[in-house]
Amino acid sequence: IRTKFSRNILINTPIVSAAMDTVTEYELAIAIAREGGIGVIHKNMTIEQQAAQVRRVKRSESGMVQDPVTLNESALISDALKLMRDNKIGGIPVVDKNGLLVGIVTNRDLRFEKNLKRPVKEVMTSENIITTKVTDLKKAEQILQNNKIEKLPVVDKNNKLIGLITYRDISKIKERPNASKDDLGRLRVAAALGVTHDTIERAQALVNAGVDAMIIDTAHGHSKGVIEMLKLVKKTFPYIDIIVGNVATAEAGLALAKAGADGVKVGIGPGSICTTRVIAGVGVPQFSAVMMVADALKKSGVPVIADGGIRFTGDIPKAIAAGASTIMAGSLFAGVEESPGD
Repeated sequence: IRTKFSRNILINTPIVSAAMDTVTEYELAIAIAREGGIGVIHKNMTIEQQAAQVRRVKRSESGMVQDPVTLNESALISDALKLMRDNKIGGIPVVDKNGLLVGIVTNRDLRFEKNLKRPVKEVMTSENIITTKVTDLKKAEQILQNNKIEKLPVVDKNNKLIGLITYRDISKIKERPNASKDDLGRLRVAAALGVTHDTIERAQALVNAGVDAMIIDTAHGHSKGVIEMLKLVKKTFPYIDIIVGNVATAEAGLALAKAGADGVKVGIGPGSICTTRVIAGVGVPQFSAVMMVADALKKSGVPVIADGGIRFTGDIPKAIAAGASTIMAGSLFAGVEESPGD
C-alpha cells in the first residue's frame, strides 16, 4: 500500500489527515506519520506557531537529530528543566559560545536539584563524555549499548556538536518500520498555506522548520489567484513539493499541474462540514470528481488526493479505485486523543 503523497514523496499508508484546526496539529501529525501516513498542520495560527508545530514533528524522532536542542554553558538549571519540559526530552548537550561540546545534562543530573538558579555547568557530566564521528545507526547503536548510555553526541574533528543520536530513536525505528520518514530518518509532515499577503513569509518559516511539503489549501483551487500563488511559491521554493486544492474537474487538475503543482487535492463539497456546493451552487460527486481528475493526470506524474467524504471504511478503497493515490480525512480523526482539544 505504499503510494505517492506528492510527485516526490512516498508514504507507506495512503491516509492523510486534514489541515483543520480540530484535526491536525503536531500530536496527530506524529501519530499519523508513525503509522505510515502524513499529517497536514492547519494554518489557523500565527506563522511562528505553525512553524513550531512542524519543528516539533521533525524533532520528535530521527536517525540523527541534525539540529539538537542545546544549552549554553552559562545556562541555569531552570533553563534546562524548561527545555526538557517543552521539548519532551530527557537530556541536553551543553556547548560553549563556539558550539564546541563541553558537557551533557540529563534528568538524572537534575532530579534532586533544589536550587534552580544553579549553573548547569556545575551539575552536568563534563568528563569522559562518549561521542562519535560516525552517523551510521548500526555502529551508533553498538556504541550506545557498549557504554550503557542513551544519548550519543555526534561531533566533528574539532569537537563541534553536529548532531545527536538517541537509543530511543533507534528503538522507534525497530518498533515502527513502516513510519513515513525523510532521508534523515525524521517523521514526514506537511503544512497548509493560504492565498494571502504573507504566504511567502509563512512558507519560508515552514521550510526553515523542515516541512516536507506544503498545501495551498482553498475551497476553490481553479482560480487565477491560486494559480499565480502556486507559481510564486514554486519559483521561491523549487525543491519543496507543493500540493494544491481543492478542485473537482479534469480541466482544473490539468491547469494546476501545468502551473507546477506536485499534487492535486480533489473534493468540492463532500466533506462533513463543507458547504461549498450549497453556497456556491457548484460541485461534483466525489467518486466522479476523483475519477475525472485522476484520468486527466495519469501520465503527468502528479498524484491525486481524494479530500473528504470518508464516512465508512469502504470509502477509502472506493477513492483509490477511482484513481486517488491517497485519501484525506478530517472527521475520521477529530475527537481522537491526539487531535487538538479545548
